[in-house]
Amino acid sequence: MKNTKTFGLRLIGLVAMLAWTMAAGWAANSYFAESVNASPHYAGLDPAFPDSDNSFAVNLEEDDSPDGPPQSIAFHSNREGNNEIYVMNPDGSEQTRLTENTADDQRPDISPNGNQIVFSSRRMTDTNPTGDFELFIMNADGSDVTQLTFNTAVDSWARWSPNGKWIAFHSDAGGNFEIYVIRPDGSELTNVTNYSGLDQFPEWSPNGKQLVIRRDTSLYLIDADGDNPVLLAASAGFNQMGSFSPNGKQIAFMSTREGYPSVFLMDADGSTDPVNLTPKPDAVPANQWSSRAPDWSRNGQSIYFTGRRPETGANEKIFVMNSDGTGATQLTIESGNSAEAAVR
Repeated sequence: MKNTKTFGLRLIGLVAMLAWTMAAGWAANSYFAESVNASPHYAGLDPAFPDSDNSFAVNLEEDDSPDGPPQSIAFHSNREGNNEIYVMNPDGSEQTRLTENTADDQRPDISPNGNQIVFSSRRMTDTNPTGDFELFIMNADGSDVTQLTFNTAVDSWARWSPNGKWIAFHSDAGGNFEIYVIRPDGSELTNVTNYSGLDQFPEWSPNGKQLVIRRDTSLYLIDADGDNPVLLAASAGFNQMGSFSPNGKQIAFMSTREGYPSVFLMDADGSTDPVNLTPKPDAVPANQWSSRAPDWSRNGQSIYFTGRRPETGANEKIFVMNSDGTGATQLTIESGNSAEAAVR
């Protein structure tokens, strides 16, 4: 058991960070939009949405590292054939396969308490006879897989709310991609956005009050109920896969503004010009260099991302770097692709 005094100091620090964020008020590996057949929308927000529980009450006694607890990085990999869900330690060790299905399982996210994993899958079931991408949830050891969404659409990029009571995702169930939320038990499926263009890749703010999303080719901030869209980043290319720093002050995201997919960093209110954290060396062709899908370590000092480099060939691998872009280290070395690390 950890020293009581140390635990108390850490808890005080986390409470202080939560107070700051509340006071401030303040996404297959395709870069582009997916498409499939349509099915009906859903409506009806919970009046208490989102819940206002302490977002940081998460197994602190099990946090053996400032970067996060063991097996707290989830990702998908086709190293053994098709895409399956894996977890690993924050330093890349103990990479463990959780799913075993002939269909693609991808884009996982671990619940804040570490007990469950939500992911998107094309596995065929009695309720998914066409094998389209639906959301599934399972225990952290891969057991008790349960289907959450039921339609003929693409449901993907699921992300847990900080308090673990909602899951945001994108779906083209209404004909074009919109942002939805759903309870972890599959209830209260709610269409959050109603936009004529493209809404994708949602991610929650640390206080659970807002979502950063891709809208058309730009990065937007919206309230958790879909209201008050604010433009954060626009460019000649497209901007997506936004991720808040743990303290809510910064957003890392992917942009093609410099002619290739790269991870950029900016202030969370969009007031600063984005900085390219993963610039391509001049001698490297654009088709051999990409960086995308950033996600922060728990202590805010590192950013995980999916990268393609000359040394990885045509494959994507998971990397981690310091939050200023220095010290990039490749964590997955197995054959095939490993992509889209999500950090608990």
